[in-house]
Amino acid sequence: MQALRHLLLTCLAAQMCAAFRLPRDVLPEKYALHVVTHLGDHGDDFSFEGSVHIQVRALRPTEVIVLHSRGLGIDGDDLQVTQRSGEQDHDHPLENLYRGMDFEPRDDLLVLRLSRPLSEHHIYEVRVHYRGNLTGGLDGYYRSSYSDAGEKRWLAVTHFEPSDARKAFPCFDEPDMKAQFQVNLGRRAGYLSASNMPLKTTEPMAGRAGWFWDRYETSPDMSTYLVAFMVADFLSTEARSGQAHPVTYRVWARPEAINQTSYALRVGPKVLGFYEEYFNLSYPLPKMDMVAIPDFSAGAMENWGLVTYRETSLLYDPEVTSAEQKARVAYVIAHELAHQWFGNLVTMRWWSDLWLNEGFATYVGSLGVNYAHPEWDYLTSEAFENILTTMSLDALKSSHPISVAVGRPDEVQQIFDAISYKKGATLLRSISLFLSEEVFRRGVSNYLQRHQYGNAVQDDLWQSLTAEAHTQGALPSDMTVKTIMDTWTLQTGYPVVSVSRDYQRGTAALTQKRYLLDNSEPQNGTSECWTIPITYSSASQPTFDDTAPQLWMTCDHKVTNISDMPGPGEWVVFNNRVSGLYRVQYDPRNWQLISEALNGAEFTRINVLNRAQLLNDLMNFAWTGDVGYDVALGVSSYLHQERDYVPWRIALGAFSRLDKILRRTPDYHLYRDYLRSLLRPSVARIHDITDVPERYLLLKHHLQLVTWACRLHMGTCREQATQLFREWMVTSHPDSENPIPRDLRSIVYCTAVKYGSEMEWNFVWERYLNANVPSEKNTLLSTLGCTRETWILRRFLQLAHTPDSSIRKQDSRSVFYAITNNIIGYPIAKEFFINNITQIHDYFQPNPGKLSSYITTLAHHMFTQKELDEWRHFLGAHERLLKEAGRAVRQSVESVRVNVLWHRQHYQLFTRALQLRVDS
Repeated sequence: MQALRHLLLTCLAAQMCAAFRLPRDVLPEKYALHVVTHLGDHGDDFSFEGSVHIQVRALRPTEVIVLHSRGLGIDGDDLQVTQRSGEQDHDHPLENLYRGMDFEPRDDLLVLRLSRPLSEHHIYEVRVHYRGNLTGGLDGYYRSSYSDAGEKRWLAVTHFEPSDARKAFPCFDEPDMKAQFQVNLGRRAGYLSASNMPLKTTEPMAGRAGWFWDRYETSPDMSTYLVAFMVADFLSTEARSGQAHPVTYRVWARPEAINQTSYALRVGPKVLGFYEEYFNLSYPLPKMDMVAIPDFSAGAMENWGLVTYRETSLLYDPEVTSAEQKARVAYVIAHELAHQWFGNLVTMRWWSDLWLNEGFATYVGSLGVNYAHPEWDYLTSEAFENILTTMSLDALKSSHPISVAVGRPDEVQQIFDAISYKKGATLLRSISLFLSEEVFRRGVSNYLQRHQYGNAVQDDLWQSLTAEAHTQGALPSDMTVKTIMDTWTLQTGYPVVSVSRDYQRGTAALTQKRYLLDNSEPQNGTSECWTIPITYSSASQPTFDDTAPQLWMTCDHKVTNISDMPGPGEWVVFNNRVSGLYRVQYDPRNWQLISEALNGAEFTRINVLNRAQLLNDLMNFAWTGDVGYDVALGVSSYLHQERDYVPWRIALGAFSRLDKILRRTPDYHLYRDYLRSLLRPSVARIHDITDVPERYLLLKHHLQLVTWACRLHMGTCREQATQLFREWMVTSHPDSENPIPRDLRSIVYCTAVKYGSEMEWNFVWERYLNANVPSEKNTLLSTLGCTRETWILRRFLQLAHTPDSSIRKQDSRSVFYAITNNIIGYPIAKEFFINNITQIHDYFQPNPGKLSSYITTLAHHMFTQKELDEWRHFLGAHERLLKEAGRAVRQSVESVRVNVLWHRQHYQLFTRALQLRVDS
């Protein structure tokens, strides 16, 4: 270990690396990887054996080579380091320089000690033989299974992001240490394999009858986390894209699900072709494989040329899968294909800029779906979903900047969150709106072409966008995208812009400060400030489609003045189409003018996104006490005439948040009565819940109304739902004959299970066990959490966290979420989590960070000081187990504290406002 300590001290002294980062003395150029996979070949033998030959270039003399390895058995006696270029001793051209190895387990560092220093700029080859186990941990190189005609079938597949390639082969496992990869997969007859590149040859394995080598073409330079391979007995469907650069497109699935791949095979090439045109840059690989994996921890993984998916994110059955689930499949495909450029072709230099990958894929993925299905009006709803999620999480003090310093792998995993994905997407949308879509597209294309096959940081993107913006005159010459966006990416949170109008002079004064849900402490003296693109519309000039900034709020002035406000009787609404990530607080008179406009006959003169924004801002300002609930509910009353999905989505989302608190208070009946009065005109238009609209957003609106009507027992919703379920129960073949419309199934199943008995629950459970369509299986599983039978809920929770049960590990969190959001289930879920924290932690090994979602879900329901004190004590007592969920722990404590403050300061005001509304 002395060599390792000396290396790290030298590295740190030269400021070349952090303690957990690899030194840059040598860089990889090419890997030749050989992996032989055993899938129960000898009983319970789930293992792999491999060898890796890494060609490296020495950048400076060094007596050690440091790379990553975790959980692998390495044969030190067969390890070699040989020189491949430069001056050599011709008598010993392949002298083995390897002398010994050390291992530092905390950071997975494998240190190879050498007999003499490497020579600068010379090429060397590192050869390592190793063995590993195919675990059930859903990361690294792991095993999955499925049932085929009652027989259990096994497969092996990789999932390396962010830092698990080191579990499959020794490597330089950092995103900027790119290299070429030539993969060779050894498999038994009866299986097939796949990797990033096309299959080159298949040949018998010497000395092993019935075994074969699949040898793949060499990849372009890429990061280790994007390397992928699979051994399975799957089937595939195939197509070829029609673009100028033809791409062979295949979708893989288990045999019983191969008939569910046609939609992915159709939409994938369409989206891929759109991206080639949009980015003005061809997809660089000759093929694209997409694989539906039965056991998969994420939604999907963008491995270059071999994208892996959870089955629910790829497979689609038009007879069973709902329209919302179809849209989910389309989006996930579009998201992962966007990564082929953002993340794969151009990769962030370090995980601090993860958002360059995920934010881009989230935003551009929406563009891809919109191209494939323009009839869905997908951009409208998706944009506000991203904004809503971002504003909720980023209003916490414990949030984090979008570009955040991260170090060890356990820290990296915690920033795969809404800030990296949805705030990133929201900010990119904002840039495209204030620069124009064309300037944005050209700037991004230039960025991709300049950095292709390499790595980049966010400043590289800002430079390309600024150059194009100045060329096209989209940005003043004294402004840069960097000066604007650094205020959004390098600091936490977002602002609220306060607008104070002088109605006599026709002017307005604008100020800004950070918006926080916890405003118990004054923000005096804080340095947070944002460069904000300001747009606005008025009653006489409703120019909501114009998103080019009318002026910029900068940090040079505490107050920004506007001199051309409309007349005193006109409303003004800022932030056209919610093009900027900020809330807007108006003076009382302007709020009154807006309320009158929305409650009037011409309320649609205010853009639908801005109507949603006004509701979102008002409900949040009321939460913090910056606006009275009488004002918020007064504006919300306009919803009786609203027919669009997004404003209702915002309003009902805000009430759902309150529902989690109010359901355990004596005034819950007031809240329910108010909601009934608000929903009654809209629900009255629904006579038959099965009369489902075809247009996507109208369908989503119909479903949210039916959901709340059944929940609040309005009209005949509950009776219609239970009757549909009874009809299903008496069919001769319920697994293939389902009279319930596919878009209504989640609502109907939940209603029937909730108000039914053990018989209904067992019926749904049996359908879950027999279901072959993943989306239907997922719906059935989640709705089982709707029961009010407490003993069933306890048994269900235990089953969901038992190894080798009928519920896959990836779905355990869905069960916990469903039960926690059940009014009867919340205390049961909380008790289960507290009493079984060690069991749950161990169940998710080696990914205990999965506990984050449990912590967050529970925290949303707590609102008393006693609960906050007990929660803090519990989290503190289990700090070691919750280490990998540290960010979620901090955010959960703040969320509970925010709920406690609201209940203490605003609960009585809210219920009084409700009472006045109900009485009127």
